Amino acid sequence: MNRRSKELLWALYGRLVMNSWTRRLLERCSYLKMITQSEAIIALRKREDKLDEFYWRGKLRHYGHALDKGLHRGDFSRGRGKRAYGLVKDALSHVSSKEGRRDPSVVWAARRIEQYEDFQTNESAGIVAAYIKTTCRHDDLLDAIRTRRSVRQYLDRPIDDETIKKIASVLDWSPTSCNRQPGRVYATSNPDLVRKCTTLHRGAACFTNIYAPMFLLFCADARLYRMPVEWAMPYVDVALGVQNCVLVAHTLGISLTLLTCATLGKRDERNLRKMFGIPKYFHIVVSAIGGYPNAGAEVPVRKNTELFLMK
Repeated sequence: MNRRSKELLWALYGRLVMNSWTRRLLERCSYLKMITQSEAIIALRKREDKLDEFYWRGKLRHYGHALDKGLHRGDFSRGRGKRAYGLVKDALSHVSSKEGRRDPSVVWAARRIEQYEDFQTNESAGIVAAYIKTTCRHDDLLDAIRTRRSVRQYLDRPIDDETIKKIASVLDWSPTSCNRQPGRVYATSNPDLVRKCTTLHRGAACFTNIYAPMFLLFCADARLYRMPVEWAMPYVDVALGVQNCVLVAHTLGISLTLLTCATLGKRDERNLRKMFGIPKYFHIVVSAIGGYPNAGAEVPVRKNTELFLMK
C-alpha cells in the first residue's frame, strides 16, 4: 500500500470516528471485549485443575500480604487474621515443585506462616522492622529520570542474556496491588524476530527497516484479580514496574522505547502470542524495543506540574 492510499484510509477512519453512532459502536465493542475477557478469567478460576503453580504462587503472595500487614501492626492481637492464615496455608499446599519452593516470594510467605503461628503461642510482638534508608541520592535518581530518552537508532551491538535479565529482574520491585507481582517478561535478542515483532505494532513506524537488538513484551497474569471489578489493575501493576525496567536499562547504557499494545489487531495479537507462547489469561500490557543508542534525542519540554495541594 502506497503513502497516498494510507493517507486516504486514515482520513476515512477519522470521519468514521467523528460520527457519533460509530463512536458509540466502538465504545460498545471495547466494553464487550472487557466483559468477554473477564468472563473467561472467572470461568478459568472455577476449574482448579486448570490452575497451575504460577497461579498459586501469585495467590500465595496476595494472601501472604494480608497476613504480613497484620503482623506489622503494633496492635495486632492473637486470634486475628485466621482467614488470611488459612488462605496462605491452602495456597502454599499447591506449590510442590522444587523451583516453586525455592522462589523467594514463596519462602517469604512460608516464613510469614511460621511467624503467625509463633505469634499465637509465644509472647512475641509480631514483626518489628527498622526503616531502610536508600543510598541513592535525590539528584542521582532525578538525573536518571530526566536524561532517559526513547531513542530509535542503535549501534550494531547485540545485547547479551545477562543484561536482559538485569533489566527484567526489577519489574516486580515496584508496588503492586496486594503484593500480587503479576508481571512476566517475554524477550528476544534475535534481530530477525525483533523485526517481525516490530511490524505487528502500528505505532512502530520509525523502526521500519532498522537494526534493533532487543524486543521485550510485558504481560500480566490476569487470573490473580477479581474480574471485572479489577480489570484495569493488571495493567496498572505492570506499568509501574515497566518504569523500573526503563530506568535500569538507562543506567546500563541502553535505551528502551515503549510501544503501545492498545492498537494491536486481533491477528497481530494472535501472532505475538504464538511467537512467544503467551497464554490467553496473560494480558499484554506494553512492548519495548531496545538497544545501545547510536544517536540522542532532544528532550521534549515538560508541562508545568499540575499539583493541587490542599491545606
